[in-house]
Amino acid sequence: MKTKVHTLSTEKDFKLIGIASHLSAHKISWLFNEGLNSKFQQSENLILTDKNTSAQHKFPTYKYEDEGDSLYTLYSNRTEQSILLKSIKNLDYILKYEGFITEITLNEYVEKIKKLKHILTAFEIKIEQLKTKEREIFT
Repeated sequence: MKTKVHTLSTEKDFKLIGIASHLSAHKISWLFNEGLNSKFQQSENLILTDKNTSAQHKFPTYKYEDEGDSLYTLYSNRTEQSILLKSIKNLDYILKYEGFITEITLNEYVEKIKKLKHILTAFEIKIEQLKTKEREIFT
């Protein structure tokens, strides 16, 4: 009899969407709630400490969990003093999607975001293209 080997992954399955907009974080969350029929609520800020200066940078964060147990987390990509993902510093927001999603569904969701008023652009961020330390922020 053949033995089946199952491996468990400790990595979370998630997708990232980059968003450019001139709106503030709370206005973006409101826009998503209105235009995408979601229920984003303000969450605890993502706090990162600068290794060189020991300064703490607080990135506004909003979360929404849908009926299918998918979790959406909206991060501001910048503060007045820092940028969350320096490799894509031209983006204003990062939307993390945790849960099962097909590539077609993800593309449809990105297109819906693009159609919202005040959204300049939105696109999937390929996780493997991020620097290792940037990837660690989201795991």
